[in-house]
Amino acid sequence: MKAMVMAAGLGTRLRPLTDFLPKPMMPVANRPVLHHLLNLLRRHDVTEVGVNLHAFPEMIQRYFGDGAALDLSILWSHEPELLGTAGGTKKLQDYWGDETILITSGDGLHDVDLTALLGHHQRTGALATLTVKPVPDPSSYGVVILDRDTRVRGFQEKPRRDEARSDLANCGIYVIEPALLERIPPGTFYDFGEDVWPNLVAAGEEVYAYTTMAYWNDVGDLDELRNTILDAVLGHVRVDIPGEEIAPGVWAEEGCRIDSAATIDGPVVLGRNVTVEERAQIRGPAAIGADCHVGKDAAIRRAALLPGSVVPDEGLAIAGIFGDASKLADSILRYPSARE
Repeated sequence: MKAMVMAAGLGTRLRPLTDFLPKPMMPVANRPVLHHLLNLLRRHDVTEVGVNLHAFPEMIQRYFGDGAALDLSILWSHEPELLGTAGGTKKLQDYWGDETILITSGDGLHDVDLTALLGHHQRTGALATLTVKPVPDPSSYGVVILDRDTRVRGFQEKPRRDEARSDLANCGIYVIEPALLERIPPGTFYDFGEDVWPNLVAAGEEVYAYTTMAYWNDVGDLDELRNTILDAVLGHVRVDIPGEEIAPGVWAEEGCRIDSAATIDGPVVLGRNVTVEERAQIRGPAAIGADCHVGKDAAIRRAALLPGSVVPDEGLAIAGIFGDASKLADSILRYPSARE
């Protein structure tokens, strides 16, 4: 199986951060979201990956290169004009050959069991399989209606709670057979959720769903970005935490300088070359990005410091995302991708 990773989105709800950094490069536990996703693919033995790009393509390619540092082979697909999820996959039709294709967002975080997803797809003999997850409030999602055999029978887009016929949210993680690509027009914007799935279900095609209870977050806005960062630090989602555990629940990468009079209570993740001055207090969950400087007597609580941030002496960073957006790209690109 090969994978198509969608990394061409604009991430408008994450502005102003996405004015400086594309959504797939947003740091979670001191690695870009896309980095964690590619590690997940490798853990499930998916090593050939196509990735579509639109915003800041050079930045993403510079960080990941050809994928070799992650034991992957990446084919980059530039989209000067966005083609949509289905159109972007269609563009790489020659690359897929006759292999089954996994399709996933490159700017959300999840730890879905991709091996189990593929197994369900193969057992049903489906043309396509959608990953769905029960959610407490269907009104925030596109939901999928199934029969008892997990076959997809319909959809609702953000229904009111009292009108929802399902609580299963479409996670945007799919497995398709290459024959499906023949149903997608070339060179035009075409979307799986809006175009492909409704047409296939209306035509009676075999489209099934795989239900997961795994962590899944599309990192859609600034609140969700902070929640996702802290979820990763707390261990609510399986990601590879970089660095060494220097104290219970405190992980630090190389080059960190922590004054002996500073206090750090985990869970806390420190990126490369972080400086923590005397009497500073960091209480987790917290993520401190690469090249950050935490001044004397500063206090950090339930916060995410973006790479290159400075908390001044006696400064506070509490319950939010903090940083200097102008330093984001430089700090992230200073430490290229490596397998961790």
